[in-house]
Amino acid sequence: HEDYAELQELYGQVITQWNRYMGHVAANVGGVIRTRKTYDQEGPVYEFVPKPTQERAMEFFREQAFATPTWMLDDNILSRIENVGAVERIRSRQVGVVNNLLNAGRLQRLIEAEARLGSDAYTLGEMLDDLRSGVWTEVRTRARTDIFRRNLQRGYLEAMERLMSTDPSPPSGPFSAFITGVDVSQSDIRPFVRGQLETLKRDISRALAGNLDRATRLHYRDAVVRIDDILEPNGS
Repeated sequence: HEDYAELQELYGQVITQWNRYMGHVAANVGGVIRTRKTYDQEGPVYEFVPKPTQERAMEFFREQAFATPTWMLDDNILSRIENVGAVERIRSRQVGVVNNLLNAGRLQRLIEAEARLGSDAYTLGEMLDDLRSGVWTEVRTRARTDIFRRNLQRGYLEAMERLMSTDPSPPSGPFSAFITGVDVSQSDIRPFVRGQLETLKRDISRALAGNLDRATRLHYRDAVVRIDDILEPNGS
């Protein structure tokens, strides 16, 4: 009997590396470049990541994170190392990328960049539009959803709900100086999140008027209920 422990370890290492890459790319979105300089050197010490770089990062996520990473689903590997677990593994990795992008500090840096750079900035609204488009592609294309995309989309709604309902704790610890603190309830974040959810609800409602498979239709109906609960948590 061949022992597949080494295969399982290698598979895990590849997924860990994928996760690391996603973190490196996310650092560009709302990112700040620091160049160490002495007082007699010209030029800024802190610069926002250029808009085209941030746009490319979001396109990378659309293609490499939000589109189901089918290479994680090689049955020749999975059938030898586990009985179940692939669906939840992909859900947690994909939703982890969404949660990272919707970090309140990152969103605040996008707001700050627009305030300082104007039309040269990659704005909060542009980033949220790109994110919604990448996660909810089927709503506009009328393609059927699969279990992986439905999980990703539910994770997006939960991340948006957290932004609407909770304030992150202020940064603490040895690296707190490098973490962007923000009072979400007094920032532009919630109005923009609300606008995204209202737009998404309209798009889903239009999609529901079409001919959908059962799973997609039930998923969209559920999504509308979830959005309503986020926007009007007390049903008022």
